[in-house]
Amino acid sequence: MKHEQKSTKQKGNLVKNSTEYAKKFKTLCKKLPSAEVQAHEDGPVAELIYSQLLWNATTRQADAAYKKLKNAFIDMNDLRMNMPHETIDVIGVSYPQAEDRSRRLRAMLRGIYLREHDVKLESISEAGKTEAKEYIQSLEGMTHFVSGRILALCFGVSVFPIDDRTFQALMQEGVLHVETDLDEAASWLGRQVKAKDVSKVHGGLHAWVESKPVVKKKTVKKKSGKKTVKKAPKKVAQKKVTKKKTAKKKTTKKKTAKK
Repeated sequence: MKHEQKSTKQKGNLVKNSTEYAKKFKTLCKKLPSAEVQAHEDGPVAELIYSQLLWNATTRQADAAYKKLKNAFIDMNDLRMNMPHETIDVIGVSYPQAEDRSRRLRAMLRGIYLREHDVKLESISEAGKTEAKEYIQSLEGMTHFVSGRILALCFGVSVFPIDDRTFQALMQEGVLHVETDLDEAASWLGRQVKAKDVSKVHGGLHAWVESKPVVKKKTVKKKSGKKTVKKAPKKVAQKKVTKKKTAKKKTTKKKTAKK
């Protein structure tokens, strides 16, 4: 498990053509379904846990998994001490990225405990936005999606949550330049959406992504189909040649009989 690294690009194509892509993004936002999200009722740490479950997953999956974890453990500290395989046993082996998700969750909760000596975010509850941003983003195992949700929903910081699913959907929609990476996209989106609008835009965008069909499987089927078509004509041609050779041998035998 690696912490998400910041992009080394000085200025990507998305930044160069920011106005062009900003217009495309605004047009998309107008079409998004109405699905505003709110900070988790159980507090910032609960939001971190829920956001980690929602990362590259659906709302339905995250809701079910959070309830399972809440019922399986006494409190947040009990969950912190949990080993990754124990978390997987609760949320299910088939849960998207179950192992990586569980390892990251444990690392984040452990990081909070080492700083707070408890699984709470008391030290940044009244801190400035810059301090809160540095604190959350520097936790081991943190992703743009999880940090974006916690900071925007719980601390009012102007950042935008984006995971791989959202990134790919925006790329396919032409809202992001083809050479844009996830780091650059997260930074750019944070400048496009005001802090007060993040809950509305993020909620609508996530709902929109969930409604989109998966495209990856179709590409695999097309490739395998082409290979089958190419092989078939070769086998048929070989059989025809063999039959012609056999016919020639029969003709030779007939000539010998006449002599």
